[in-house]
Amino acid sequence: MPSNYDSRSRGRPLGITILCVLGFLGVFFSLVGMLGVIGRGGPFAVIGLAGLALVVAKGIVLTGLWSLQQWGYKWGIRLYALAAVLDLVTFSIVSLIIDVLIVAYIASKADHFR
Repeated sequence: MPSNYDSRSRGRPLGITILCVLGFLGVFFSLVGMLGVIGRGGPFAVIGLAGLALVVAKGIVLTGLWSLQQWGYKWGIRLYALAAVLDLVTFSIVSLIIDVLIVAYIASKADHFR
């Protein structure tokens, strides 16, 4: 007998919750760090502003993931895939593995996003 139980009715997956909580902590500390870089002035201010824009974008994406929005899913995949490419370019192997696993996990939970 087929089930009428919709996978979206189960709520937010635990892994998405953990990802968002850790992500929001990272956004907070990165925000503080970027404001410190901006405060140094000169060319550091430009770098800090670019970093600040990325931190704000990550916060917005994490909000979309937290609320299980379709746009959060799409931009979450894009953001973490971009991070994986940057990790590949900078030879950050551990970060690359983590970002690829995050992309795979978010992709595996596609049915939870409306």
